[in-house]
Amino acid sequence: QHVVSAPFWSAPARKRRISPLTMSKREPVAASSLTVSLRDVPRRVGTTRSYELQWHVPAGIGTPMMAIREGALVPVTVDITSIDEGVLVRARCQCDLEGQCVRCLDDIVQEADVDESVVYYDQQPEGDEDALVISAHDMLDLEPMLRDAIVPLIDPQPLCGPDCQGLCPHCGERLDDLPEGHHHEVIDPRMASLAQLLDDLNVQDGQDRG
Repeated sequence: QHVVSAPFWSAPARKRRISPLTMSKREPVAASSLTVSLRDVPRRVGTTRSYELQWHVPAGIGTPMMAIREGALVPVTVDITSIDEGVLVRARCQCDLEGQCVRCLDDIVQEADVDESVVYYDQQPEGDEDALVISAHDMLDLEPMLRDAIVPLIDPQPLCGPDCQGLCPHCGERLDDLPEGHHHEVIDPRMASLAQLLDDLNVQDGQDRG
């Protein structure tokens, strides 16, 4: 679906360093579910074209702790506004990050709201090698942009709840599921032989009295 809106301006986008997978110079872009052609975008400054895309999420969108499930289908709203130096791209979506609680290892799901704006330039700005540049075929691949927007939203120590007690260090069961006062009798390994000897003597003494 494509919608052309009246002249519009968004908050200034920040220029930032993104992953090496992001296109640089004016190289062709491999097709993906987040590839957008600029041929239909009016180049009159301030004119915006909006897109409703369906992102088929590949593997590796996230961190080892939390990530979007591979193969998930995420609706993405994209607004592309023509500016003097190129285009301003704004991408918005909601996605579920799946992972495990770092204390009890239970599966958890956290919702992330993504709202990112980035400028893609017609030409490489002098002195800014990290700036994003429109490809030779007037195509934009927005996947690296979303990937780099999602990673900072991920909690490096995700929890199923702030009061999670974790796992029992002896039996490995989830402490929140165990009765209050759950504990294990722990014998100092250095005393284990003595304890075994005492048990044997008590057994022997019982037999002698019998």
